Amino acid sequence: MKYIFISLLFITCISVVYVYGGDDCCRKIGKAKAALLEAIDTLQRTNRLLGETGSAIPSNKVAFHARLTPHVTLGSTQTVIFDHVITNIGKAYNQHTGHFTAPCNGIYFFACTFLQTSTPLELQIVQNSSEISRGHAPRGENFAGSMNAVIYLHKGDVVKVRHYPGRGSETIHGDWSFFSGYLL
Repeated sequence: MKYIFISLLFITCISVVYVYGGDDCCRKIGKAKAALLEAIDTLQRTNRLLGETGSAIPSNKVAFHARLTPHVTLGSTQTVIFDHVITNIGKAYNQHTGHFTAPCNGIYFFACTFLQTSTPLELQIVQNSSEISRGHAPRGENFAGSMNAVIYLHKGDVVKVRHYPGRGSETIHGDWSFFSGYLL
């Protein structure tokens, strides 16, 4: 990005000199060179402030927040795929699989809130294939459930929300169900 900006600035400066050239062309080239050097200095200072990633968010930050948009009828151990990503700093959550993959070792916090449609609903948060939290929404019209967990993950560990094993078909309500997590 900075190289594109510098190139455009240089081309602009040369164009100005060409259009307004004349007897004092050398003096104008000198001014254009000074303006270009000042712009490069400003870019370098900005880059140092933002870091080499070009982002104000440090590269070691990890956080996501995603919503389920459709109603989904779940089978036993079916992964809930929260398809509408609202935040995905660090790109560790995959909205196509519903998997969060730890990009680094550390302590992570996860939370899930969910709404059932009319049947009870039991979900669990799992690390790889082991349960780390369980949530329940009772039978009735649009009851909510929630679950959360704090856990140490190794790089490459997968965390997901899934339907509780051995349960028959149960439906999770879209637009009112969320899955979130972040590195502490």
